[in-house]
Amino acid sequence: TVKLWQKFTHPKMYKESTGEEAAISLQDVDIFKRSIEPLLKSDKLGALLAQFPPSFRNDSFGQRVINAVSRLFGPYRLAVELRHRSWSDDPNTAKLLKENNVAWVQIDEPKFKSSIAEELPVTSDMAYFRFHGRNAETWWTGDSETRYKYLYSAEEIEELADRVKTTAGQTKLLFALFNNHWRGYSPRNAVDMIKCLQLPFKELPMQVRMEADEASE
Repeated sequence: TVKLWQKFTHPKMYKESTGEEAAISLQDVDIFKRSIEPLLKSDKLGALLAQFPPSFRNDSFGQRVINAVSRLFGPYRLAVELRHRSWSDDPNTAKLLKENNVAWVQIDEPKFKSSIAEELPVTSDMAYFRFHGRNAETWWTGDSETRYKYLYSAEEIEELADRVKTTAGQTKLLFALFNNHWRGYSPRNAVDMIKCLQLPFKELPMQVRMEADEASE
């Protein structure tokens, strides 16, 4: 899967990293579409992910953005990640995504008052999960590294696997990705999930000794 360009979803971060305003043009859209064309032609593009930050709210501006993104990128199998509670509190969000056959990303993360609901309706024939970890202590105070410093336990993997299996029965295509990328935690938990779901899996050619790294922290 491919994440939508930061300029489309994180204008503040785009400005901080480039010094330019995130004024989106049709040329920007064309450039991005051309960049993923080789993946599309070779049938290697599973889905596009439009990931929006927690500050992205369900207001008139937010709704215009979702409508535009759905219209421009919906044909690529689009999944939209919304994190603010205002989206899940509004039943019209699911209606909007269903009308455009856009998947509403199911998120596992620490939950706060402003966080999106834990369970979201299926809005497309595709399902998309992102597992960010549950590191509540540094979620708002840590950087992009320490925020995702969380290794799911075997019990938590079983819990997530149950959610995946339930949703798989309602869709034709499903993606499940781990974003707890501190020191390789995400591939480690991905392997745990594959084994829990009893999916075919070829062992990695090199085993990384995570225990040694953890002991040295």
